[in-house]
Amino acid sequence: MHRYNVKDRTDLVPFHGATDAQIRIACSFGLLNDWHAAISGNAPLVDVIGVLTRMLSARNISFYRYKDDRVVHIAASARQGESFDPEKSRGTLTRYLRATRTEAIVPGTILTLSELRQEAGFAQSDAAAEWDVRKNIVDVALVVLADRPDQLDVLEIIYDAAPDISPEVPPMLVTMALAEAWTLRAPGLITRLTLSNVRSRAGATQAAASSILSSNNPCGLSRAEQRVCQLLVTGKKAKDIGETLRLSVPTVRTHLRNIYSKTQTGGQVDLIALVNDPQGLLE
Repeated sequence: MHRYNVKDRTDLVPFHGATDAQIRIACSFGLLNDWHAAISGNAPLVDVIGVLTRMLSARNISFYRYKDDRVVHIAASARQGESFDPEKSRGTLTRYLRATRTEAIVPGTILTLSELRQEAGFAQSDAAAEWDVRKNIVDVALVVLADRPDQLDVLEIIYDAAPDISPEVPPMLVTMALAEAWTLRAPGLITRLTLSNVRSRAGATQAAASSILSSNNPCGLSRAEQRVCQLLVTGKKAKDIGETLRLSVPTVRTHLRNIYSKTQTGGQVDLIALVNDPQGLLE
């Protein structure tokens, strides 16, 4: 069970006579508190994304990881009261960023579709092809939470009306705080959310098989990594695994590093917990 209930603070008045700026600050503090609860595994992340959607008066927010030229959806929320389902990003804007940026993007950075359209070459990109036909969209903001050589963690915020920006509470202050917290998220959080998404789309039989060692292979483990993982979760050490699979210890350790990276776990204990209880941090 989740130990924390996310609160919708979009109409929060912290005290009688509070100014607009003070209300915005109080809402931002509340959002950050909920965000910390969600990424530590103590609250539903999709609920926090929903609150953020309402706070920003956005049409839709899609939270995803762009890795190996594919999009791994983490959570999405549409504006409350709309008839359409939450929109999951195709990742074309993030693909454009990865193709055109040679240096890492600072976590918390906000890039907008209107700004990117000013760049040479954008008009010929897949992103332009996707968004230029959507005449009802005023702008799209990308918030980069983490940038590593092989992946980007991104919030994609879609607006169909001009966003209400407060000069007293610059958006970068909030997004930088979100990004800082994201680096401290619970080990295995993204893998658990990904597995949870797989279960929500699958039938009961498929859902039961949606583990990191199943044929679905949601973490993208190689065959060698799967064999190492299978032995690791039985409690075997690197030396024992090497002897069983006829691999050198350095090779086994390389596989282990890849496994921990792909499953977002911090070591053998976290990995065993993930295999045995894939949704453990989210319940």
